Amino acid sequence: MTRSKIAVYEKMWSYMKSAEPSVFAKTTAEGVARVRKSKGKYAFLLESTMNEYTEQRKPCDTMKVGGNLDSKGYGIATPKGYS
Repeated sequence: MTRSKIAVYEKMWSYMKSAEPSVFAKTTAEGVARVRKSKGKYAFLLESTMNEYTEQRKPCDTMKVGGNLDSKGYGIATPKGYS
C-alpha cells in the first residue's frame, strides 16, 4: 500500500487508524448499520455504486455527502465472439 501525498488524506488516515473505538467496519452492512444507528455522528466511506444503491433502498435514511474521492471504471471480460 502506498501512502497518499495529499495532506488531507494523510490527516484523515492518521485519525482513523488511532480512533477508539475503531472507526473501521468489517463489512458494508456493518458500516451502513453503524451510520443509521449513529444519528449523523458516523460517516462510512463507501464505493460510489454501492452508496447509490444503499441510499435508494428503504428506509431511505442515508445520503451521499460531497463528491467522489476518485474515479474508477469497470470492465467485464467475455470469450471472443460472445454475444
